[in-house]
Amino acid sequence: MSLAKQINKKLDEIIRHNKEVAMVEEDFDSENFVLSDINTGEKVTKEIVLNKADEVYTQIIEDLNKLTNDGKNAKDLFTNQYYINDRLMDKLIADEIRENKFNEAIDKQADSNN
Repeated sequence: MSLAKQINKKLDEIIRHNKEVAMVEEDFDSENFVLSDINTGEKVTKEIVLNKADEVYTQIIEDLNKLTNDGKNAKDLFTNQYYINDRLMDKLIADEIRENKFNEAIDKQADSNN
């Protein structure tokens, strides 16, 4: 896999991560939302979830910095005239986002006891 594709993959992870964090924050604002630890069954607080999300985000950034040698390896990588955007990957990401929204809508309908 080329360096550009690896970087794009990490940048896509950041976008997905930020969207998931926003959804979790929205869910925690709901009075009926309860999140339990898979292993212990104990209730998980918003603070614990957001701390874990920060750890994941930090790891993604560290991976990105390793890939790019803190940005030194990526100089002019996306601005040169020979770089071609991977439209297939863009389509796959758009399809994944669409599928996630569809699944969320289905879950909300199931939760509302329609």
